[in-house]
Amino acid sequence: IMETLDKLGIADNTIILLTSDNGPVVDDGYQDQAEELLNGHKPSGPWRGNKYSAFEGGTCVPAIVRWPAKVKAGQTSDALVSQIDYIRSFASMLGARMPKGSAPDSEDCMSTLLGKDNNNRKYVLELASNHVLSVRTKQWKYIEPNNGPKMIQWGPKVETGNNPMPQLFDISASEWESNNLANQNPQIVYSMQNILRDERAKTKK
Repeated sequence: IMETLDKLGIADNTIILLTSDNGPVVDDGYQDQAEELLNGHKPSGPWRGNKYSAFEGGTCVPAIVRWPAKVKAGQTSDALVSQIDYIRSFASMLGARMPKGSAPDSEDCMSTLLGKDNNNRKYVLELASNHVLSVRTKQWKYIEPNNGPKMIQWGPKVETGNNPMPQLFDISASEWESNNLANQNPQIVYSMQNILRDERAKTKK
């Protein structure tokens, strides 16, 4: 696609956004030798979990932007954004007026996508296939308690993220969700729980 845009001379006027609907999974029921052919590659990088999981390996997804005329190549951003933000961002870029009441959770992050800043959302809500909600801020991730099984029961060898106790991880500490800090940080757990309470209250109005 990019080669064709270059050949047509319209690459500078075309924005490409490559992303994913969830984290990766290797064994998803297909007989494609995916696990055997990994050759040391880790599709979810350092993150714990994969698709279907409440851990970041299941919920953190790539976002690669290409727009030669507007985006400087080779940049890397660790800004916290949500895919729901793409709606308001592209509407802003195009000067489109959004219908009243549409995409109420969407925020304009176009300047971040274009590499002009590294602004973060206050938080992002994440939902895994086990229907467990998590709250992700720049520094912290909170996974609400759930009594479900620790591993996916029907197929791939994937941790669900289920735990009957609250889970709190310091995302900035490079521990990749290996150290549950909920007991040491009750005030942060409480603030994360309040975010979920407030968001649930909004849906009842």
